[in-house]
Amino acid sequence: MTKSIPLLLTVDVEIATDHNMTQQTKILDKLNTDLKSLPMTWFCTAVAAEEFSSPLKRLQEAGHEIGCHGLDHSKDDNYQRMSEDRANMAISEATDRITKAIGKRPRCFRGPRMTTSKQTQSALLTYGYQGDFSVCAQRIDLLTCGGANMLWLFAPRGAYHPSEKNPFYRGKMPLSVVNLSCLGVPFLSGILYLGGLRFMQRFFDALLVEARHTGNPIVYLFHSYEFAELTHPGGQPIHQRAYINDRNRRYEMNLELLQYMCRLPEVQPMTAITFLEKKHE
Repeated sequence: MTKSIPLLLTVDVEIATDHNMTQQTKILDKLNTDLKSLPMTWFCTAVAAEEFSSPLKRLQEAGHEIGCHGLDHSKDDNYQRMSEDRANMAISEATDRITKAIGKRPRCFRGPRMTTSKQTQSALLTYGYQGDFSVCAQRIDLLTCGGANMLWLFAPRGAYHPSEKNPFYRGKMPLSVVNLSCLGVPFLSGILYLGGLRFMQRFFDALLVEARHTGNPIVYLFHSYEFAELTHPGGQPIHQRAYINDRNRRYEMNLELLQYMCRLPEVQPMTAITFLEKKHE
């Protein structure tokens, strides 16, 4: 009997002030319609959960999971640099605001710009979280990620329990760290826009070979605002300026990639919390 491979499709949802706001709202319902019954995890900032409350509730009703992506994705919303007191206040506030906006308490977390720390993970446990999705093991394009940490190069691949002293080492904390999939470069939509659909399909094939051998989940990431029109060009990082500009084509490429990943019976799409619950059965 072929062992199933968990596929965690994740979306970071934040307010992108340089993109069309009306389209950012509408795209959530469009994705809900086009993805149909494909379960995904939507990591939302507290501000985004309040702004997009109605479409996010509809996603939740359709079987998707709403996770926490911090407060507002500002420069100060950095969970790698926060003190213990600040991390506790930020996680507490973000959790309460998302719960009020969506009607259900988040149980999984991804820091803005993939930021986390031992203080943050301690706060996550205090407020009932089960998973931290803020690490990308063996990622070497560190200059393109604001939350990058050199210790990512030594972090375990797949899912692990972190040390109380270091979020990137194995330990005994009753919290699961689940890595964004990576083979030198991360498995996310920016690479899709740079390398093209065929490259990403081969990328997935390579991750699938690893997953069959190790049992690691495959984790993919894109942002909902990527499909809204850019209203204030020029402020994007250099590597993002090389992305495909056509927002409709970006959307189609992501759908085509998701369809490719889900074509095999052994690949089992699931939400983050479903994966963690199955992992502990």
